[in-house]
Amino acid sequence: MEGLIIREVRLSDAVQIVNFKKMVSQESKFLLTCPDEVEDLIDQRRMITLYLGDPRRIFLVAEYFGEIVGMITLYGSNRRRIVHRGELGITVRRDFWGKGIGTSLMHNCLAIAKQKGFKKIQLEVMANNERAIRLYKKFGFEVEGVMKRAVCVDGEYIDLVMMGRWLGD
Repeated sequence: MEGLIIREVRLSDAVQIVNFKKMVSQESKFLLTCPDEVEDLIDQRRMITLYLGDPRRIFLVAEYFGEIVGMITLYGSNRRRIVHRGELGITVRRDFWGKGIGTSLMHNCLAIAKQKGFKKIQLEVMANNERAIRLYKKFGFEVEGVMKRAVCVDGEYIDLVMMGRWLGD
């Protein structure tokens, strides 16, 4: 997509990230965060600082002509028994679904994760989020389990699908 840049988050992105999160939490029922639960600017700056200062974390944004339209995060633990794995989260604005932004974010994030020594990437996705599940499967993620009725959206209980991908040695 011409005009799209995938890059590491910057502290100066904090205002845009807060606005982005408020927007996507309103336009999609597939996120665990409700619009009134989005962190404020101070907390967002803290989160960005944490990601930028920790080699076990990745935070990339998709910028389209100066506007953040997608983001992906991955974080790993320093605990020796689980140091090999990272937890992934991705979000794209509804207006930009189907334009390859999720694919670009995933490609870049997984490449960096492999460079950083992650061996396993895992994530959770609502069972009714077929578009996201297709994206994850395209990148080799497999269903590893299901948490029954783990999420409640507008009074409806939805299963949460756990997916993982082994990046190899």
